[in-house]
Amino acid sequence: MKKHIAIDGPAGAGKSTVARILAERLEYLYVDTGAMYRALTWYFLQHNFQADNFAQVRKLLKQVDLRLEREQNCHRIFLNQQEVTKAIREPMVDQHVSLVAKIPEVRQYLRGKQRELALSSNSVTEGRDIGTVVLPEADLKIFLVALPEIRAFRRWWELKQKGLETDYFAILDNIRERDFIDSNREDSPLKQAEDAILVDTSSLKIEEVVNTLLSMVVED
Repeated sequence: MKKHIAIDGPAGAGKSTVARILAERLEYLYVDTGAMYRALTWYFLQHNFQADNFAQVRKLLKQVDLRLEREQNCHRIFLNQQEVTKAIREPMVDQHVSLVAKIPEVRQYLRGKQRELALSSNSVTEGRDIGTVVLPEADLKIFLVALPEIRAFRRWWELKQKGLETDYFAILDNIRERDFIDSNREDSPLKQAEDAILVDTSSLKIEEVVNTLLSMVVED
């Protein structure tokens, strides 16, 4: 039975949904690193940050108190005592999260928190550099992928279900831009760990992906 599971992959590949369900099925801690980056991005946007103003970034990081909570099947995120679970899913955060995530000070700040949480108990941790940087000793490493067009449609549909009208092609452009930024940043770029298992979710339903991963977790 694998105790520490790392799930990596590009935006929209299904990491968050799959990791959350997998953690619930296994009764493991779910470490949503993407939400942590989104929370910082949301906070930075509230303070009109400039990506190249590292002094400002360091100052803002000192003001942050970031906390994850689980209540039954609900995962909530708080920033300085304010719940931002819904706010961090806004399109504006989508457009800036990759820029924030490539800032070395931000990555260094969050890596320690992510690693501490992941090793505190049996866990499922998802992100873009979990198997390569944050948790290289993970018992099981998964790299989820899907076609950009499929990922953009999923995001468009998710927003539509929430009553937010967005342009599919704008989302597709953003997905491709985020892929480029995430894969080409100097600090811990998005890439598949050598010992990670590749799973293409383009034609799979969530339940099929979860069951596939569950079978890997229980393998001897």
